[in-house]
Order: sequence, then structure tokens, then C-alpha cells
Amino acid sequence: MYLLPTLIVQTTQPTWADVQARGYLRVGVKDNLPSLAVRSGQGEWSGLEIDIAHQLAQELLGDRQAVRFVVLPQRDRLNSFDRVDVVIAQVTVTNNRRRLVDFSLPYYTDSTVLIARKGKTINQLQGILVLKNSATIAILQNSYPHLPTIGVDSYHAGVRALQSNPHLALAGDGVILHPWLKDNPDYSTVGAKLAFHSLAVVMPKGLASAELRQKVNQAVQKWRETGWLRERANFWQLP
Repeated sequence: MYLLPTLIVQTTQPTWADVQARGYLRVGVKDNLPSLAVRSGQGEWSGLEIDIAHQLAQELLGDRQAVRFVVLPQRDRLNSFDRVDVVIAQVTVTNNRRRLVDFSLPYYTDSTVLIARKGKTINQLQGILVLKNSATIAILQNSYPHLPTIGVDSYHAGVRALQSNPHLALAGDGVILHPWLKDNPDYSTVGAKLAFHSLAVVMPKGLASAELRQKVNQAVQKWRETGWLRERANFWQLP
């Protein structure tokens, strides 16, 4: 007698049952953001988002070490749920992104800042360096219409250009630029903070992941109420 082959349906949407059965949490992260998430040459992880991942494993599975980090490129942070259960990788909450993924309660509020040579004022600047195709460009043009924006390919390129021209400022996320300021005391922030935005844990949409999302949100809410998030942000000297 001929038997029909068994059809195995694969799903890329992680569930709480998957996490329990596996025994550890797969977390998508970056590995090059001092104070948020960075990996040393010896493979040691540190930063606020790393602390959050470990604490989430403690809350969900009772073991801070029950976590596996998956380094994600910038472009893959919203579409990697075949490899990760949650993403904690400096993702800003926006309405457009809410159409694709779900977000936890925010764990940190960041802002756009400008840095320049210490002592410089906005009126003394001749231009502002900013990442190409960044949403920050529109914010700068609205806030400082008299200053031209100069596109750079990366923060590293922006820092090099800033150091070579004392009449420029560099715009970017506070969590990225403030660690650099600590190591470069000849520079400081200039002007007001702009465009406050929230960072949150990214989770998949859909009914299958509902229980996982609920548990993550309960954990973040607890940390906000107890002050744990604020304490860890202060520990990492975040702005």
C-alpha cells in the first residue's frame, strides 16, 4: 500500500513553547555599539542591551546565561525571526516599523545630538555632517535651515571629517556619540537635543508569538517600575 508522505509545516515565527523546549533565548544584537552592545576580541559581551538580554533570560527561563547572541546586520533587524526570538539591537520605534513587527515597552529614550570642537556655538558652524539617507537630515534642515548638511557613509567617516575641519558638527544618536566624547575631551555637544525616540525589544507579530510577547512586555514593565533599567543606563553612563 502506498502511503502519502508526511507533510511537515515549517514556521519561522518563534513561540514561547519553542523557547521553553530549546532551553535558551535567541537574541539578535549588534556587536559594535559601546555602552549598548559590544563584543571584545576575547568574545566577551557588554553593554545595556546585553544586560537586558541576560535579564530577560533570567525572567523567562530562570537562568541569566540561557541566551545565545546572533549578530544581525542593520538591514536584517526586522526580518530575522527564522534565526532569533527577539531583537535587542538599537531599534527605534516608528509607526512604519509597527506594520512589520511588534515592540515591547521602551527600555531607553535616545535623542539626536550634535558634537563639535569644544567651545563652538551653532552660529560658528559652517555645516553639519550626517549619515546619508538618514531621517536625521530632515530634522536638521528644519532645526538649522541656515546650515548645509553633508552626507557621510558611516559614523567613522563622520568622525574623521569632523576632526579634519573645526567648523563642522556631526549629528547622530546620543548613545553612539557620547561614548566617543568620553575618549575625546576636545569635543562636546553643541545646541539642543533633537528628535527624542524610543528603543524597544523587537518581536514578531502574529498569534503564535502572543505568549512570548506578553512575557517580554511583563519583564520590561517590571524593570521600568523597579528602576532596574535606569540603574543599568546609569551604570553604562548613557546620556
